[in-house]
Amino acid sequence: KGEKPDRPPVTEYRHVPGYENDPIKLAGILSDFQNKYDWDFLKINPRALYYHEVWGNQYDYSNYNGVVPKIIKHVIDSPADLEKIVEKNGTEKPFKDQLDTIAEMRKQLGNDIPLYMTVFTPIGILLNLCGARSLGRYRKSPRDESPLIQLFEEDREGVHRALQAITNTLSAYCEELLKSGIDGVFYAGLGMAREGYMTLEEWNEYVKAYDLQVLDTLKSVPILFHTCGIYSNPQRFNDYPIQALHWAESATGNPKIKDCRSWLKTITPMGGVDERLFGTGAADKIAAMAAQSIKDDRNLPFILAPECSVAVNTLDEELKAFRASVENI
Repeated sequence: KGEKPDRPPVTEYRHVPGYENDPIKLAGILSDFQNKYDWDFLKINPRALYYHEVWGNQYDYSNYNGVVPKIIKHVIDSPADLEKIVEKNGTEKPFKDQLDTIAEMRKQLGNDIPLYMTVFTPIGILLNLCGARSLGRYRKSPRDESPLIQLFEEDREGVHRALQAITNTLSAYCEELLKSGIDGVFYAGLGMAREGYMTLEEWNEYVKAYDLQVLDTLKSVPILFHTCGIYSNPQRFNDYPIQALHWAESATGNPKIKDCRSWLKTITPMGGVDERLFGTGAADKIAAMAAQSIKDDRNLPFILAPECSVAVNTLDEELKAFRASVENI
């Protein structure tokens, strides 16, 4: 609501490799994680690739590279393959898995813990269907190596047809999410607004136009929007219909939260701690960075969170130090 609370709300999220394609086990792990650390709300972190499975991408869940499984098959190799991207049902098996996770978490956590489900931007899904990894964090993403840019140039109409099919499918899935009883949505814009990747005109045409359609479906619940990584242009989202904006203020090319009110207006900022500290034995540094963010942003309503998902080997003492930071002000 843009109102300053008694202390900043705090949350954290991470991947769960090896269990992400088992809805019941994933629900149990996330529920235990919530019960142990008492986050003010919980972002459900599903397998990040399930959207792409809807259209036929295949992954080897016994072979992970970091937090993502090895890709076995992707759908789009050429502009002609865009015809394969047709509208799907909002309850396709990969979507149903997520709905089952939500239902199981509600059983285990009850109704008092706000649950925010993750939804990805349509353009990010299209990129992964081309066999590329989503843009984000500090990973390099040269424009001249992007399969999206090639598709824009070779079959603009085909790209729009595919994006509309993805958007319609996501909107149908989001309607099912709303029925599931979630309290809000964490909308992952990924790094698709990164400076130098698309022109502003391309971003407006291929990204924003479709984001707004999905967000309209979700307008009955609060939306936390994440623009990921370096040079992520959070200023572009100040007219999006969202309640909070999450970005990496410590990453190169991004503005500070404390200076955001002139351009962010009534949208609540979220972030404050570099996610790369987690899993490095840096409990003291995490506590210090959190304390500094709370001090710097004390005049704002803001949500304290790592700037992206934390490492799977994050230490218990790191999470406890981070969680305690909002109680020590």
